[in-house]
Amino acid sequence: MAVRRECGQDYHVPMEDGRLSRDDAGSAEAILAGLKALESFNARDAEADEIEPGSALALLEAQFASSHGVGLLLKQSLAAAMDNLQALRRLLFADASTGAASYRLYTHAPYSLVRTVIECGSTVLWALLPEDGRERARRSLVLIARDVFNAASFWDTYLEEFHPERHAEAVEYFDGLRHEVNASAAAMGLPPIFSRKADGRWGYTTKNRTQTAILKDLQAEDQLPPELLYVWQFCSGYSHGLVWASGNGGLEPSRLDAGEGAGGAEPGVLQASGGDEPAMLHAPDGAEPGVLGASGGMEQLQRVCRVAFDVVPRAWEVFDLRRRAWPLI
Repeated sequence: MAVRRECGQDYHVPMEDGRLSRDDAGSAEAILAGLKALESFNARDAEADEIEPGSALALLEAQFASSHGVGLLLKQSLAAAMDNLQALRRLLFADASTGAASYRLYTHAPYSLVRTVIECGSTVLWALLPEDGRERARRSLVLIARDVFNAASFWDTYLEEFHPERHAEAVEYFDGLRHEVNASAAAMGLPPIFSRKADGRWGYTTKNRTQTAILKDLQAEDQLPPELLYVWQFCSGYSHGLVWASGNGGLEPSRLDAGEGAGGAEPGVLQASGGDEPAMLHAPDGAEPGVLGASGGMEQLQRVCRVAFDVVPRAWEVFDLRRRAWPLI
C-alpha cells in the first residue's frame, strides 16, 4: 500500500489496484530494503563508543586542545546521519499491525534527509580515510576550525543583538578557541588558520572548508562513487525548493544546449534524453547513466538513496578502524 500526500492529507493507495506503477512499487521496496540493511547501525551509539588509548583517533585527539577535539565532531556527524536515516524510514513508510509496510509519496522532504546523510557520512570519511596521519590531522583541524568559525559567527551576532550583557564573555571565549586552533596548527607546522584583520576582526582562511570541497576531495581520490557529489548537489536543490532540481519547469536539461554546456559547464554534464521523454541529469566521467533518473520519479529517489546508503557503513567502518587500538601482529 502507498500513501500519497496532497494538500496536507494522506491518501492510502493499495499497490495492487494499479494506480501505482510497478516501477514505483519496486523502487519503494528497494528503498525499504536498503533501510533495513542498515538497521544494525541504528543500534549504535557513537557517543558511547570509546576512543581507545593508543588508537589512531586517540593520537589525533592528543594534537588538539582538550576543549575542542575532533572525536566529538565525528561522533556528532555519525549520530546525525543515523537520526536522519531513521527519520527517512518513518517519513516514507508506515508499518501496519500485520507487519506490512505502507509507503508515502512525498516530493521534496526525503531529499533533505538524504542530503544530510551524505554530508555527515562523507565528513567522517574525509577526516579519517587518509592513511597518512599528518593528513588526517590537517583535515581534522579544518573541521575543528570550521566549527569554531560557524559557532563564533552565530553567537557573536546573536548575543550582541539579543543579550548584549553576555556578548563580551562570548567574544573572549571564542578568541580563546581561535588561539587554541592556531596553536594546534603551529604544532603541526601549518600556518595560522585565524588571523586578526586591520579593523580588529578575525579573518578565516583555510582550504577544504566547504562540503563541496570535501566531496570533491573524496571524488578525486576515488574513495567514493563518482556520482556522490552530483547526488548531494541535486538533493541540496530539492531541499531548498529550487526549480532546477524539482524539474517543474524553467531549467530542465531539455532546454539546454547539450553541445555547449550550461553556464560554462563541461559539455555533457547536463544532457536531455531527447524526444518527449522526461529530461535526465547525468553524471560525467563514466558515472552510471541516469544516476538521478527522471525528475521527480520514485526511481530517482531510490537511486539517490542507494548512493547515500553506501556511505553509512563505510563511515562506521573507518570510524571503528581509527578509534580501536589494534594489537600488533
